[in-house]
Amino acid sequence: MRARGFKILSLVCLPLAAVLGLAGPAHAAECWQGWGYWVDAETRTYKSQELLLVTEGPAEWQAGRPITLRVLDRSSGAIDPAQAPIVAVPLDPRAYYRGGSNYVDGLADVQGARDRLVFGLSHVAPPASALPEMEAYTAWACGRGRQEAAN
Repeated sequence: MRARGFKILSLVCLPLAAVLGLAGPAHAAECWQGWGYWVDAETRTYKSQELLLVTEGPAEWQAGRPITLRVLDRSSGAIDPAQAPIVAVPLDPRAYYRGGSNYVDGLADVQGARDRLVFGLSHVAPPASALPEMEAYTAWACGRGRQEAAN
């Protein structure tokens, strides 16, 4: 009797969760994606060309809270496996929330590095509906590359 009740409850709740947007796509991507530059810790002189950066999932932007950033390969759009992750510790991140566009920028110490990282990233949210085209776009925007985005 209990198993039957659970099965009936599941049949009712799963479609309801999908309609309400509570059951997102299984492969939905979410990340923060943008740019960064290495800067001298004392003078803030730029020491690198632009890096394309992405988080591997959501991030909470707070001063002193480490965030792992990955470098994107410009030719493929995918996370560059040859580049080590950058563990940035934001000093005083500034978050901007304007409608559907969320943005954060700031300066960060980097674990294991003398230089700092100046960065600016936009939030890439999972799509509201399970449209394959939107899922492919968010996967690509989050550095999963063309091949995974096509799946």
